Amino acid sequence: MTLRTLICCSIVSLALPFVASAQLKCPPIAGGDQDGKYNVTVGGGPTLLYGDIKPDGFTSNMGYGVFLKGDYRLYKGLFVGLEGQFGKLKATGNTDTTSVDWDPREASNSYYAGFLNVTVFPYRFFISERDLMRKGFVARNILNGLYIGAGAGAVFNNYKFNDVTRVGYEDLIGGDANGPKDVGQIPVLDGAGAPILDGDGNPVMADVIMYKKKTKSVILPVVNIGLSVPINKDRSMNGRYFSAVLNSQFNFSGDEDLDGFDPLGPDGMRRSGAKNDMYNFTSIGLKYTF
Repeated sequence: MTLRTLICCSIVSLALPFVASAQLKCPPIAGGDQDGKYNVTVGGGPTLLYGDIKPDGFTSNMGYGVFLKGDYRLYKGLFVGLEGQFGKLKATGNTDTTSVDWDPREASNSYYAGFLNVTVFPYRFFISERDLMRKGFVARNILNGLYIGAGAGAVFNNYKFNDVTRVGYEDLIGGDANGPKDVGQIPVLDGAGAPILDGDGNPVMADVIMYKKKTKSVILPVVNIGLSVPINKDRSMNGRYFSAVLNSQFNFSGDEDLDGFDPLGPDGMRRSGAKNDMYNFTSIGLKYTF
């Protein structure tokens, strides 16, 4: 063995432990086996109220909402969590007195809500985090982030009082938060605010349900569908990372209290075929996984 060969073998032998150590301390490839158990998400967006007031254009039933949600991973793509939400549900009827859909009513509900949700990421049941990192962009960021969810909860309604001469919300003396409701009559006004008269010159009266200012609505079901796209997961070495979340939530009420109006017939009873209120909440959020 020549001196040059001996020197080369010695250098390689000395370098091997350092190379192995460096390899062991390298960050995981493309994020590695990251599987945080907790998610905290905050966000907001528009609400769309669907009740007894037929919307006059796309934005006439648009309000807003803000939410804070926490989730715990039970198994792979199965999460359970709690959500708090507040905002405003709004609706304005058609104010054109010449229209067959003319409706002078308004709804303004400053609400807050709480929900229990179960969320499922279907793709995560069929692939591990380590195998996912070997997939392409679509699998890592789209398929892995698609989710559906269902839940239940309650909305606490807080109505804004309208002018007493308008068809709107009125105070009800006595009763608890979900207490009695009475059918009252209020003069119907035209677009200029003047009473509309019948053929005999008497004011046209409209039936309206009178509520207390605050009521409660049970929401069942709550349906969620959305997409969670990781922002910095590939660069994280400790399993903590942020994601952008796009979510659309459908909340089905068990009553008519989201807008404060009941669909009454001429006899003062609920119209046949009438449906309960619901609202949609589409939001953009930021999620932290740890």
